[in-house]
Amino acid sequence: MTLTKKTSIAVEAPNTINNNESHLLQRRHHRRVLFLSLEFNFAPFSGNGVLCRSLVSGLLDDDTTNNETPNNDHTHVEIRVICAKPHPSTPNLSSDISVTHKNLEIWPVELQESSSHRWKRLDRHGPWNEFASALCCGSNSINFRDCIEQFEPTDVVAVDWHGMLAWQAICTAITNNTNLATTRWRKDRVNVCYYNFRVYSSSSWGDQGNNNSSDGGTSDNNQFYKEMEQLSCRLADGIICLSEHDRCALHKLMLQDKEVEDEIMNPTCSHQEQKKVREITILPPPLRGDVCKLARMMDQEHQEGGGSLSLFNMYLPEKARKALDYAHQQQGTTISQQRLFLTCISRLSPEKSPHIFVNLLQQLGGVDFLRRHCLVPILCGARSVESYAEEVIQSFKNVCSSDDDDSFWPCIVIDHHLGPKELAAIFSHTVLNVHPCLYDAYGMTLVESAAFGVPSVVNCGGKVGAATLLGENEGCVALDLSGMEEEIRTETTDGKNGCNEEMDGSVKKLNEMLAPRIQHTASLLRSCSTLAQVAKEARHRALGWDELSCCRGLVEKLNSLTND
Repeated sequence: MTLTKKTSIAVEAPNTINNNESHLLQRRHHRRVLFLSLEFNFAPFSGNGVLCRSLVSGLLDDDTTNNETPNNDHTHVEIRVICAKPHPSTPNLSSDISVTHKNLEIWPVELQESSSHRWKRLDRHGPWNEFASALCCGSNSINFRDCIEQFEPTDVVAVDWHGMLAWQAICTAITNNTNLATTRWRKDRVNVCYYNFRVYSSSSWGDQGNNNSSDGGTSDNNQFYKEMEQLSCRLADGIICLSEHDRCALHKLMLQDKEVEDEIMNPTCSHQEQKKVREITILPPPLRGDVCKLARMMDQEHQEGGGSLSLFNMYLPEKARKALDYAHQQQGTTISQQRLFLTCISRLSPEKSPHIFVNLLQQLGGVDFLRRHCLVPILCGARSVESYAEEVIQSFKNVCSSDDDDSFWPCIVIDHHLGPKELAAIFSHTVLNVHPCLYDAYGMTLVESAAFGVPSVVNCGGKVGAATLLGENEGCVALDLSGMEEEIRTETTDGKNGCNEEMDGSVKKLNEMLAPRIQHTASLLRSCSTLAQVAKEARHRALGWDELSCCRGLVEKLNSLTND
């Protein structure tokens, strides 16, 4: 399955249009998109699935919108999504999400039971190889090769390196099995767009969840991801990423790729190859449509004189509602008067760093700080790496709650992927959202929380993509969270919580280093006016970038590839 350069896999049939201008005009007015993503709507577990569904929805909505335009400007869009579907025996699966449209078909790659432990992972330990192999070898209930040839895609949008490897597998299958003399579909007339949701080679710290496995440590991970992402760049006609940080990382990767360097230096190098290196498009993900619709309901409720904080109470998970009721009783307020949640919504996986949220809470003063300020901490996210998730949850409970009768205080753990109504309910009662990743290509929950008037704490320095859209220290609060990276959870060799000199030293060092930042966070939580100002700006920016706006940017990118 090695394919390092773009190759034509079919000769032109006698009845195929030869006039290039007519061909370009035809594909502009009838776009057939093959969308490749490991995660989409089957048992979704991360922001990747959320963003993929938003992009597909936006493309189809753009088609609907264009129906109102003159016929010569109308673009008809059809989409086929190829994604993975976990085996039913996979533990703790979330519910599938129904995605229907007359111009959409979803073709699932049904994973085998042997790959169940790999689900909920998007790194090299996930089911990417099974996903690609099924497309190449045809070991599935769907004949993907025939379906794709009949669909005759004009464009391919492949998400991350696993999506590009899936496209490589499809090319291999068609090359090996197609009658080249009779096929109507020409691969060299397909725009292949590599849509990078995260540059793994520049952020493989988080993949050390399997440090004890035989596949090596961080340096091995870096090399693996570097090779996969360089290959993805070579296979693509155009590249889209989510942030300036990632654009620079991809640009650097391409310049380090010997094959790309040889092509660029070659006097006969195509204009497209040169342009691909120069023009990596940044396209921030949109606020997804279902969340946007719910967020705008708050405006309507406020105009009608209702209480926007209680608008989504019926969707609050029961344990969250009970904790909220208790906190309000202690403070003498009602559930509709004040926001009390201190929230972190993050997949429980090392690269998402939810332990930083726990460490931050501990440095703030733990349960004493939370009780004093009447704040209820809530940690939400699907379990991705089970051992890591269990450790974070236990640490969170140890730091943030008390079971003593005289000093009881609640904390909430929701360890499954949240739907839009649950998100709306939690965010409508959140005073501050903490996004703990030191690096995140985007950070979907930042924009989602902003839509409900919730400001977020993020790592500073442009390392979180969504902060660019919201504005560091304008629509979000940028702090240096790097000092929280050193884990302060204590373990002994027998697996029980304990203390030792090395850990005591780490805690002391963190206290000294983080004192100014901890004070700033605490004062921020006490400053209603500051939070309100940040929240207002965040909401304005989040609601201003919707699915339709984003997907028109994607279509513009695909059109630029067609014109070349």
